[in-house]
Amino acid sequence: MFSKLKEIASGAAKSVGGQFAKASGAIADLAASLATRAAAAADLGSILDIIEMVPGVKFERPEIDAGYLDTLLAAVQMGELTLAIHYRKETEASVVRLYPLPATAANELTGSDRFFAKVLINGDDDKPAIQMLINSEHLANNYRHVTADTLTNALAFPIENVKGGFIIARSFRAIARPIAGWLLGIIFDQGEKLHRRFRNERDDDVPQPTSPPSGEQQIDHPAAASTASGDSDGSSSGVRSNKSTLADDDHPMEREQPRQDRRSDQIV
Repeated sequence: MFSKLKEIASGAAKSVGGQFAKASGAIADLAASLATRAAAAADLGSILDIIEMVPGVKFERPEIDAGYLDTLLAAVQMGELTLAIHYRKETEASVVRLYPLPATAANELTGSDRFFAKVLINGDDDKPAIQMLINSEHLANNYRHVTADTLTNALAFPIENVKGGFIIARSFRAIARPIAGWLLGIIFDQGEKLHRRFRNERDDDVPQPTSPPSGEQQIDHPAAASTASGDSDGSSSGVRSNKSTLADDDHPMEREQPRQDRRSDQIV
């Protein structure tokens, strides 16, 4: 697969004029790198560098406030460039120009402690070269909505949107897709961990009812004893139905995992 990417990128480099030559050469180099190893955080940095090389590419500078951060699932930050992933009525992603936003600053803006940072690759002076800012509650509830296509489109759009960008867009998309798959794996992994954590916390907060002594239950509540022994078909059926529902909800990740694995297989 990666050898094919190298051929596509090399062809793109030969077919473009001077203004895209530098970006096309970088795509060819990145494809050659991907041909010998799996996608990694350094490759994401290379993709963002390539986007900046393309003449005419302009990035939005969104206003960072509580409303913007409330819809944020995750933001992959590298220098001033950020891949921001939001979920409103559907998943949205875009490459924007922002100074890296620490988790502490995001929590201050929203008045909560929902944000944390995950370092993807270390940089100089103990500062991360690439890190992910994660909205923990929002990601836990909505990570399943993120797709590799959403991330690939966000990475390719700045190049496709400029005059002549379509010339190198095909080879760029071919390289961006495995990077998007790598990012998707991180998002799903974090989302599942957060989902389990919040679910366990909610379960711990629910007060457990105290059962009366067995003798009192049999004397004062004979119907309950009958239900427990299965004498009443309707009540017994209701108990079984409730247990079935709880069993289904206890392990949501096992139901979602096959879908994630199939998606990952298609990506990588």
